[in-house]
Amino acid sequence: MTETKIITRRQFLRQMGRGLLGTGVLGTAFYVIEERFWYQVRTVRLSIRNLPDAFKGWKIVQFSDVHFGFYYGTDQFQSVVDLINGLKPDLLFFTGDLLDREWNGKQSAAPLLEKLQAPRGGKWAVLGNHDYTSKKQVIQQLLDSQFQVLINSHGSIDQDGQQLYIAGVDDYLMGKFDLKKTLQGLSNQHCVLLLAHEPDIAELSSKSGVNAQFSGHSHGGQIRMPFFKPFFTPDLAQKYIEGLYEVGPNRMPLYVNRGVGTSNLPIRLFCRPEITVFYLS
Repeated sequence: MTETKIITRRQFLRQMGRGLLGTGVLGTAFYVIEERFWYQVRTVRLSIRNLPDAFKGWKIVQFSDVHFGFYYGTDQFQSVVDLINGLKPDLLFFTGDLLDREWNGKQSAAPLLEKLQAPRGGKWAVLGNHDYTSKKQVIQQLLDSQFQVLINSHGSIDQDGQQLYIAGVDDYLMGKFDLKKTLQGLSNQHCVLLLAHEPDIAELSSKSGVNAQFSGHSHGGQIRMPFFKPFFTPDLAQKYIEGLYEVGPNRMPLYVNRGVGTSNLPIRLFCRPEITVFYLS
């Protein structure tokens, strides 16, 4: 005959608590270990002032903040390349921090970056503050991969006799940021999409006739708790942290991408790495 063991209410609650604690530990372990490779593809329908008709419906894909060398290499980045190519972008934007620290000369990102395809509008990039640990090498890897690297400069795309201008500023924290030089020769009649690593410079670009700004740098905070602000964001990512904003009297769209890599700690918590898809209108 089997003896039935009777437990008290207190014992029952204690065992339930232990079970929930175990579940919480496992859940936390998942986020700590795996979330940084759990890429989220976010879709944004972006209305841009003065966008030429020829570019309406175009698809832009943005990625940012790879941070090669900080617990992140070519094996991990391959997944990002596959995801981006599967989205079939017309335009591809990279908004800085290819490296995390000085390049060791071993794993080059160029072979994978070269595989990225954006045949209609091309591949465009700016530098981030971390890229200045090995600036020349970063620029060369991007150029070898057919990216147009914008350092206080701009270029244009022609479609059916209409132009879309892509501009990019040098990194504000480590480079020689010069927005006036970047936009030289452009006017309010031109449609200008600006790549800028640090998002908080949007206060300046919104006053300079820029039609939209694309940034990274913040990592979305990287480590967060639901319903709370991030514990930490870097300089010039204090006001604009992640997602879509409207800045200035012209309500210039600013998008802040959470990035695909990590820095300082190889952890993401409630802050998934991001690839963003924009449909222009």
